[in-house]
Amino acid sequence: MRWFPLVFVFLLASFAACPPPPDPTLGATCATETIGRCDVSAPRLLQCTNGKFTLYADCKGPNGCSVNEETADCDTTGNSVGDHCAPTSEGKVRCDPDGGLNILRCVSGQLDVIFTCMPPSICGISDTGLTCI
Repeated sequence: MRWFPLVFVFLLASFAACPPPPDPTLGATCATETIGRCDVSAPRLLQCTNGKFTLYADCKGPNGCSVNEETADCDTTGNSVGDHCAPTSEGKVRCDPDGGLNILRCVSGQLDVIFTCMPPSICGISDTGLTCI
């Protein structure tokens, strides 16, 4: 049992010498396949896919991307034309936050204009869904 303290010290030193995991950035390596890491260089939510961080969604709302206990929250309320939308938003529509003239749809992971309201009308919600009001 004399060797036990030496083995314990060796293992402790080995773990202490391990570098911390890298800050999550787009394209950085990762080990756990998951959604829920905020990019440290931009307001966006990343997922780990095939050992690399990939873009899940832009988070351009006022709350950006923030970490909670188990995952991350992504505020997409400020996302506009050309911003990346999550796969779970595919096909969904929303009003453009930049004045509300455009109705946007998530198509192939990107917000695209599907209709432009003629002023003074703006995008809004009616009984039938999003429309120009």
